[in-house]
Amino acid sequence: MVDKVEHVRAAIREGAHHGHTCHWPGCTAKVPPAAWGCRKHWYRLPIGIRNRIWAAYRTGQETSKTPSRAYVEAARAAQDWIKENGHG
Repeated sequence: MVDKVEHVRAAIREGAHHGHTCHWPGCTAKVPPAAWGCRKHWYRLPIGIRNRIWAAYRTGQETSKTPSRAYVEAARAAQDWIKENGHG
């Protein structure tokens, strides 16, 4: 777990903002490849969904482009929550 945390923090510190935009609908903030979204929108998600995304994230999946099925399902749950709560 510590390695995963440090991996994501290092990406943020290094300014690796060339990865993608935040996954929140309509947000254009650039985020590191290892991050789901920008800080503002990450913390708008319920803790349970954030925990699912974090638990399923595997260090390096952003490079290999092979997220686990659990990660894809957790990311989909985030999008569903956003839509169900009138945010997207």
